[in-house]
Amino acid sequence: MGNSVDIRLKNTMTHSAECLRKAVPLMVKYNIAVTPANYALWYSYVSGNHPNLNAKLDAALQTYGTCPPALSRDLFEEFLSDKDLDLFDSVAENISNLVEQVQSDMGQTLSTTSDFSQVLDSCNQDLDRYSKQQSHDIDVLDLVNKLAEESKLMQQTAERFQNKLSTAYHEISRLREELKQSQQAATKDALTGLNNRGAFDEDIELLCSSHHSALKLFLTFVDIDHFKQFNDDFGHQKGDQVLQVVAKRLLKNADQLNTAYRYGGEEFCILSQFKDVETAVNYAEKIRAEIERLAVKDGKSGQSLRNITASFGIAQYVGSSCTELVENADKALYEAKESGRNRVVVYKSFG
Repeated sequence: MGNSVDIRLKNTMTHSAECLRKAVPLMVKYNIAVTPANYALWYSYVSGNHPNLNAKLDAALQTYGTCPPALSRDLFEEFLSDKDLDLFDSVAENISNLVEQVQSDMGQTLSTTSDFSQVLDSCNQDLDRYSKQQSHDIDVLDLVNKLAEESKLMQQTAERFQNKLSTAYHEISRLREELKQSQQAATKDALTGLNNRGAFDEDIELLCSSHHSALKLFLTFVDIDHFKQFNDDFGHQKGDQVLQVVAKRLLKNADQLNTAYRYGGEEFCILSQFKDVETAVNYAEKIRAEIERLAVKDGKSGQSLRNITASFGIAQYVGSSCTELVENADKALYEAKESGRNRVVVYKSFG
């Protein structure tokens, strides 16, 4: 029994060590940022625990030569648990404390095992001595009783250790559930449901620093035209509704290579990967036309009170910096607004 447990434990540790050796080199190879969430994703990938996860990652690697940040986040949420970078340190500390406790319990168990082993050795020596001295059966019986008592103590210790391992497992599960529940507040905008500014800042840094795909990286800023007027004329509640319906159009057109964010106020942005500028413009034009068909309506009569439009500014990442990419997209957006609004403008350096 003891040997089989030792073998299983050894196999588990060996497997984990092998996964550790494989995960990080793969992340480096495919230009994946070594973040806690990404590390968990790729550790699971090399461990083979989720075949569907592996299939989706393999498809992404074949198509893009990497795994885009938005897809990484989707896969993490689907197959593991949602991340909350703000709480990661505290959660990791709690898990670390649990591991330390388990290690302490394991040490106590091993100590007891060592004591039991010493008892066995002593009994064996006594048995050997009694055999040579032809001792009475009562002496052998005492040894057997002694072994039985020690065996019972060893069993009780093992059961206590198993119970503590079970408690640790449930505690870790609870922490992971709390981590999952807190993710929405960490990466999502509460009003629109889009990714928030923090998620954008993270994703654009990752994409710019590791972008080696055959597809080109684009940033599109989207600004609702005359948004202040909606608030002034119809109130902030209607203004919030405008933000929400525009966000729904952005979310409807989002996919693994087109991720929408609420940048701030009435301004949104989209990180996209396309083969050329023309495809990026067509994508933006499609969304612009969908927004143009929207209108603020009277809550009672349903009558349209005012149409909604938005201006779009597109810039392409050319290997300089993500700061310059943001600046160029902002310049294109400014030109779109200055030239009449409700239009798509591409930054002139490549447009």
